[in-house]
Amino acid sequence: MTVLVLYLLTHSRELQKDTNTGILVLQALSASLKIRVEVIEWQRKAPDQRLFDLSASRQLGLIYPLLADTPQACYLLHHGQYQAQNPAALAELEARQSEAVKHWVLLDATWQEAAKMLRQSPYLQSCYRLAIKPDTPSLYKLRRNQKAGALCTAEVVMELLQQTGFIHEKEQLMLLFDEFNKR
Repeated sequence: MTVLVLYLLTHSRELQKDTNTGILVLQALSASLKIRVEVIEWQRKAPDQRLFDLSASRQLGLIYPLLADTPQACYLLHHGQYQAQNPAALAELEARQSEAVKHWVLLDATWQEAAKMLRQSPYLQSCYRLAIKPDTPSLYKLRRNQKAGALCTAEVVMELLQQTGFIHEKEQLMLLFDEFNKR
C-alpha cells in the first residue's frame, strides 16, 4: 500500500541535463510498494491537474526551505514527525499527522529555476511547506556555483527517506547517487 507519493515537478531544462539527479530517484524507488514517484514537467500556463487539485484541498506539501515570512503552514520534518514552525502549522498539525497517504512535491530544477517556478505557480504558493535540516553538507560535485547549504534533488529525497523511516529505500538511492556522482 502506498503511503507516500512524491511528485518531482521538473523544469524542462532539467530534463535535458545529464547531471539531473531526479532520474536517480525514479530508478531507485520504482520497485517500492510504499512510495510512488512521479515526474511531472512543470508548465507555467498549464499546471498539472492532480497537483492543482491536491493543493486546492490542502493535501499537497511543498518541500522547500522555510522562510520567516511564509504565511502557509510550515513544518520541519524530524524523525517522521511534523514539527510546526508557525501558527498556521499548529492549526493544521492534526490533519497532517492523520493523512493516510502523504503527497509531497519537490521542485526538480536549479535554485534559480525553482524560485521562478514557485513565483509563477500560485497553486504551489498555497501548499503547506515542508523542510528538512540535513546533518551533512551536499556531496554533489557535478554542477558548479551551488548555493551554500543546498542539496541536489537526490540528496533531498535521501534525507526525506531517512526522516520518514524508509532506510532501505534511502540506501538504494545512495548507491545510485554515489556511482552517479563519481563521473
